[in-house]
Amino acid sequence: MSFATDGTGPFCGALSCTDGADVVIDHPKHGERLACNKCATGYVVIRRV
Repeated sequence: MSFATDGTGPFCGALSCTDGADVVIDHPKHGERLACNKCATGYVVIRRV
């Protein structure tokens, strides 16, 4: 079972997104952030969660 299916987190760090986190991205202003695949579009993926 994954975090996304059991409801315990980690969750996407994008504003108003409640999906489970899939990756860690390198955000240009905020550094490393958790993100779902949908919100990670356009950012450099550092690793999968």
